[in-house]
Amino acid sequence: MLAVFGQHGWAGLSIDAVATHAGIGKSTIYLRWKTKRALLLEAVRYFETRRENPVDDGRPLREYLIEYCLARGRLLLGPHAPTMLHIAAGAITHPEDFQEIRRESITRGTLPIVARILRAVIDGELPEDTDSGQLLDMSEGALVFHLVIAPLGATREELEDDLERYVRTLVDKALRTVDAAGAREASSWQL
Repeated sequence: MLAVFGQHGWAGLSIDAVATHAGIGKSTIYLRWKTKRALLLEAVRYFETRRENPVDDGRPLREYLIEYCLARGRLLLGPHAPTMLHIAAGAITHPEDFQEIRRESITRGTLPIVARILRAVIDGELPEDTDSGQLLDMSEGALVFHLVIAPLGATREELEDDLERYVRTLVDKALRTVDAAGAREASSWQL
């Protein structure tokens, strides 16, 4: 199911295509899922149970972010990358159909990292005015752009080989940016 969606996106997804890909009759699928949206939602739920998210075990935020971004990078370089990208694209192009899928996949998938960033603010690792969404934009957004949108002619193998170096540099720059913004904010209050 996810393979068909990953290859063809929302427009190319049909119960017929899934049945053909699986080598079963479409009536078998219709017994459990009445619509392609219901089938995709179930597949996304299954996919989410397989996704790696680091455990918040008290390590410094930097190390947590590095592990999170490495896991996301591996997903983006792996066989499920087209599925992830079609989910994001579908959430934009078909918002009504993807409302629940977006909540299940995109939103729920980011809850652990948002919670860890909020804990870092509470614990004083980050400035009080840190925007978790902006920190994710700087880290995960840049990672998606680097690996998917603009790999500058690099092969998948080259991107995989460079992933850890790139992620460490990216996380360090994102955290420095947040720290610098917090320092500027603090100094403006002192004036």
